[in-house]
Amino acid sequence: MKSARRSDVDTISNLPCNVVDEILGCLPLKDAVKTSILSKDWRYKWVTRQELDFGYNFFGSFAHDQEAKTIIYQVLLIYKGPILKFKLGGFNLKSCPDIDHWILFLSKKNIQEFTLHIWSGNIYHLPSHLFTFQQLRRLEIHKCLFYPPSGFKGFEKLINLDFDRVTFVPSIFRNLISKCPLLERLRLLWCTDFDTLEIVAPNLKFFEFRGKSKSFCFKNAPVLSKVILSLNSPVLADASPVCSNFMKFFHCMPSLRELDIRGWLLEYLTKGGLPENPPTALNNVKTLKTDMSFRNVEEVSVAVYLITSCPKLQQLTIRCQSVDNDVEPVVHFLRAQSFSGGGVVKLLQRVHMSTFSGLEMEMEFVRFILASAPLLKQIFIWNYSCFLLRPGRQLMNEIKQYRRASPDVEFKFEEVDVDDLV
Repeated sequence: MKSARRSDVDTISNLPCNVVDEILGCLPLKDAVKTSILSKDWRYKWVTRQELDFGYNFFGSFAHDQEAKTIIYQVLLIYKGPILKFKLGGFNLKSCPDIDHWILFLSKKNIQEFTLHIWSGNIYHLPSHLFTFQQLRRLEIHKCLFYPPSGFKGFEKLINLDFDRVTFVPSIFRNLISKCPLLERLRLLWCTDFDTLEIVAPNLKFFEFRGKSKSFCFKNAPVLSKVILSLNSPVLADASPVCSNFMKFFHCMPSLRELDIRGWLLEYLTKGGLPENPPTALNNVKTLKTDMSFRNVEEVSVAVYLITSCPKLQQLTIRCQSVDNDVEPVVHFLRAQSFSGGGVVKLLQRVHMSTFSGLEMEMEFVRFILASAPLLKQIFIWNYSCFLLRPGRQLMNEIKQYRRASPDVEFKFEEVDVDDLV
């Protein structure tokens, strides 16, 4: 039995270095370090793995963050070779000088992917060493100050940029984007407010924004295919544009396939009126998600206009929001659309409506969809039981009586009991 065990160990030890590195790379860092006790040959094998993850699981395994910091210093002290991926962050990690030292160490390691999540304490000011990461392909930072030093030439190889609660000067951000020519994925979540969010990124494929901006401008985004935008504050009355926000917003996105607009974005699009001819940027949209509060005719009309301006639309998701306004004009508008619909969303197949209460204007919107979608296959509606005006079965029975352009619609209504979530 002893010889068999030795044989097994020898077999593993004799694997090619690249195979061993791949095995160690699949293990959590703490488990990879534990392999050092297997034998003398394995004592330092883990120090050449190209990925270090000091993330939530790592920090969560220590009662005090100082213990975690000590381990990080010990690991970096004996580490050899390049580090392609480095992740740092956890609920215990605060802004501190130690992070400066670790980033300085990484500046000599040809880092390609860097993630830094800080959750407590003061906002962390990124050191100048970070801006020397010339091989960087992915940058993800949370709760930091981003101020590049003078002479910063950008991240020429950057593909993925993810900012969450990051503070910067908008002009610096525009300059950064212009110096990242390969950028394909960009996320800005609750960062610095913009007057105008301008996107000039010829290789950008995915863009997500959640925050505040008075206007949006996609100047050069020829391959942008997925956009998620959430405007978290109302559009100011004095910010009304001379020309249509709708046309400006969809000015240059010829490859758009998926569009998700939330918050006050619909209200923003109403400013300046709707164009007679829809922008060509909507010609290839297949998936559309939007919030609808049904608060006024203008906002509902821009939603209907958006839906009917996507000739290839196949999937539609509506997040309903309750309102206290006078909804009679909205009901009249939707009822008129239902009777004049006649296949205006010719390829639509699936509709998902969440937090649907059964309000009159919501019912009229469903009536409009059923009358306008000849290929509709499924309409799925859900809400918490306590928020429904009537039992879901009653609502669904009424909806089934509406005129439909498609004879093959499957109706699903889900009532979620709050008690079931506990």
